[in-house]
Amino acid sequence: MTTLRRLLLTALPKVALSRACGWLASTPLPGPLRPVVYGWFARRYGAALDEMAGDLRACRSLQHFFRRGLRPGVRPVAAAPLVWPCDGRIVTVGPVRDGRIPQVKGNDYALADLLGDADWAGRFEGGCQATIYLAPGDYHRVHAPFAATIEAVTALPGTLFPVNPPSVRCIDRLFVRNSRHVFRCRLPSGGAAAVVMVGAYNVGGTTVTQAAGSVHPGDELGQFGFGSTVVVVLGADEPRFAELAAESRVRMGAAATPPGAPA
Repeated sequence: MTTLRRLLLTALPKVALSRACGWLASTPLPGPLRPVVYGWFARRYGAALDEMAGDLRACRSLQHFFRRGLRPGVRPVAAAPLVWPCDGRIVTVGPVRDGRIPQVKGNDYALADLLGDADWAGRFEGGCQATIYLAPGDYHRVHAPFAATIEAVTALPGTLFPVNPPSVRCIDRLFVRNSRHVFRCRLPSGGAAAVVMVGAYNVGGTTVTQAAGSVHPGDELGQFGFGSTVVVVLGADEPRFAELAAESRVRMGAAATPPGAPA
């Protein structure tokens, strides 16, 4: 089954199909249909409609609905060195060793390939990383996990494999093969950090909302359509993520450091 899935996903015209789905999802829906369509989606994918800001009828299209905001106070930002940048489930979290990041157990990829810059990737040796999967029903905005200065955002081209767990298990080096946006960040200590928004199949468009300047934990960086993945990387002398098991649920703004870590 894994081999068949790999062959089908590799042969699929992923970018063309994703662009078509994106066009359809951006088509305005008649006002009376919006609560019906979005309500079905929420039940199908477990979206929490009680957390969203505004009214369902104000979402002109599915794409607008996917990128919905949250009511004030729904995601308080913890006073911690690191907070989770998004809602989702842990794919992997832990140290960066020999310039590589685990995709799943027994399958890893080069950090230099993810970031598109081998020299910069070398600054993260001995540091830590967290990879988080956002399912279709999750809140799809991505926020700063730390205080930093964004020095640049680089768009790296690629394909659009699905990033759901079955695909991650069967497609080698998936995250470095998909298109992505890399936020190059400088921490208050002067150390390096990166946030990578990885594109995905279907309505996988990425919008960057903060391309430069200072950010605080919880400030919005960008938005996804449908579902996707975020990878955060920090250097060796910076705070570490709590080492959670795969599939652990995290929420944007919650403390991401181990219990007892200094604020």
